[in-house]
Amino acid sequence: MKKAGLLFISLAFLMHSKAQVSVGIDAGYTASNIDITGAAAGDFGQAESLMKTFHGWHLDLMINVPLANGFYFQPVIRYITKGSGFSETRTPKTELDGLYIPKGARLQLNYLEIPLNFVYKLPLGPGNLRAGLGPYAARGLKGRYHYDIVKNGQSITQNSKKVQFSREANDNIAVVRMHPWDAGANFTLGYEFNNGLMLGANYSMGLTDIDRSDFTESKNRYLGISLGFLFNREDY
Repeated sequence: MKKAGLLFISLAFLMHSKAQVSVGIDAGYTASNIDITGAAAGDFGQAESLMKTFHGWHLDLMINVPLANGFYFQPVIRYITKGSGFSETRTPKTELDGLYIPKGARLQLNYLEIPLNFVYKLPLGPGNLRAGLGPYAARGLKGRYHYDIVKNGQSITQNSKKVQFSREANDNIAVVRMHPWDAGANFTLGYEFNNGLMLGANYSMGLTDIDRSDFTESKNRYLGISLGFLFNREDY
C-alpha cells in the first residue's frame, strides 16, 4: 500500500508536468457510523439499534484532471478515521447486579482511502459548483476498541484493545477483528472559488462487510465536510 501511494503521487506530478492537471489539499470533519445487521452474542451482536455517531477527521491529497466539457477526474488519497460509538439503551438484567460487565464505548478505525471521483463543474458566481461520484477502496491501518467495565450501571474503569485487521474469521468474541479492506461508493458536492479555495462535502457508503464474524455484517458509513486549496489551476 505504501508503494502504491508513492506511485500514485509520482504519477500525479508526472501528469502535472505534461498536462493541465492541478493538485489540491483539504482536511475536515467526519461523522461516521457502522451499519450492522444480524445478531450474535458479544459486543457487536444485537448492536444495530445501539450505534451512534463517531466524530473523526480526514486529510486529503486530490488530483484534478480535466477531461472534456466540464467533466473532471478527481482521484484522492485520504487518511481518515472512521468508526462508531455505542449507546446503551437497554435496562441491565437484574441477575447481572453486582457483576463486572464490559460495555462498548466506541470503535475507531484508521484507513488509507482512495476515492476515484468523476465530477462535473458548473461555472457559478466567483467559481465553480462541483458535483460527482465514484468508487472507493480503503486499507485498514490501525484501530482501537474502547470499552468500560461497568458494575450496577456505573462505570468502574475505562479500557481499550487493539483492533486486528485480518481476513481470518473471528470465532472469539473477546477479539475485535475487521477485514483489512473496505470498498464502496462516494458522492461529493462542493464549491471551488477562482482564488483556489475549496469547500466540500461527501457521503461515503461502504458496500463490503468489514466484520469478520459469521453472525453479523458491518458496513462503514460517513459524512465528511472539508476546507482546502487547489494549487496551479491552469485548467481555468
